[in-house]
Parts: sequence; C-alpha cells; structure tokens
Amino acid sequence: MTQIALQLIRSATLKLRLGARTLLIDPYLAAQHEGVSYGGRLRSPLAPLPLPVTEILAGVDAAFVSHLHSDHFDEAARRLLPPDMPILCAAALADDIRASGFRHVTAIETDTQWSGTGFELTGGRHGPDSVLAEMGEVHGFVASMADAPTLYWVGDSIWCPEVRTVVDRRRPAHVVVHACGATWRGSGSLVMDEHHVEALLRHAPWATVTATHLDCVDHATTSRARLARHFRSMPTLRRRLWIPADGETLALD
Repeated sequence: MTQIALQLIRSATLKLRLGARTLLIDPYLAAQHEGVSYGGRLRSPLAPLPLPVTEILAGVDAAFVSHLHSDHFDEAARRLLPPDMPILCAAALADDIRASGFRHVTAIETDTQWSGTGFELTGGRHGPDSVLAEMGEVHGFVASMADAPTLYWVGDSIWCPEVRTVVDRRRPAHVVVHACGATWRGSGSLVMDEHHVEALLRHAPWATVTATHLDCVDHATTSRARLARHFRSMPTLRRRLWIPADGETLALD
C-alpha cells in the first residue's frame, strides 16, 4: 500500500507525502510576528517556524494554494518559493499566482491528476453567511490513489452542508481540518472550532480527524489546549482526533 504521511509545519502549512511525492500546502512562511494582525492584538504568526525554510522546502515537488489570504500564501512564500516550483490551485487564483513570477501553475477547475494522485477540488464556507462575501471563495481537496486511503483536506471552512456532502460521498479515511475557530469583526467562527470538530467526528465514525491551523493567528478562538479539554470526557471520539505539534509528522495508514 502506498504510504501517506503528513508533517504539520505551522498553522495551515503542512507537507503531505503521497507515496514518493511531497506536496507543500498553503505556505505561510513569515517569521514570528512579521506578518499582519488579524484580530488587532498581536502581529501573526504567533509561533516561529519549527524548521528553517530551506528544510521546509527540501524534497517538495509541488505546492497547493487553497486561497490567497495572507496566512495561507503570504509575501514571504511568494518570495521564498522557487519560481519554477509547480503550483496547484483553483482556476480563479492562477493569474494572481502567475503574476508573482511562478511559471508552472496548474489551474484546477474541478479535478486533476498529479503524479498518480487524483485531486478533486472541494468547496466550503469560510464562516457564517454574514462574512462570506468578504472572506471569498475557499477550496479544499480530496486526494485519492488506487492503493492508499482517501484523504480529505477541508481547508478554511466551518462544518457545513458542503463539507458534509463531501464526507458522505467520498467517505475519506482521513480528514484534515482547520480548527482554530477564529472570528472576524465579531462574526461567528471562520473555520471549525471544537464544536464543529465534534460534529464531524460524530458524523463520520469511520474517519480519523487531524486538527491543524492552531496557536498561530491572533484572531483564533480555539487552541490546542482548548480542543484537547473539550474531548477529555469523550474518549471514544478523542481516539480518532489527532492534534499534532508544529513540526510533528503523522503516518496516515
């Protein structure tokens, strides 16, 4: 069976190893406190990179950019990623990324194949209805290979009908979520919080869930510690929830 491994770098940024190939997802490469403030309290990112950028980029075959918010594809990433690195993205983002000097951009309309892996682009909701126009369109993907478990990387979305439909239709063995809650100008959660993660775990009892995008942006409402506390009295659910530390690698069997 082809091996899948996930290394959380920081926040939403991770390296996803699919067999012999490695995909860098949503590169947010600014040094600690050298980005912007999203909540008006501190300049994000709140945590340092756990590895030097050269080590983060080592072995990367391509990058996936879900949307253009600066905590998913920042100026540091535009500057530090090699211009000949292949980049996968939704079609609507391709021109902007090319304008930054990247020469090999694959614009995905609905799905594509990359090095033997099928990528189905998925949608979601980046918060409640009141902020969707301002937050813009976001994307995740389902990665599938003939001899490996299916993985669903949800991206910046709350638990919503769009995500539930993908879970029901594709029945992924592994689901990766952004779980910091976060708020914008008094809105509700922009991405999943502990209650959304609980709903997902209850809805998909066959799946493991990996929670990322934690402890890094100043408008977050959920932390690793809060997420762990929430599930302390739910051991059956907690066994299927992984909360990796920055730099930690998980083997997804």
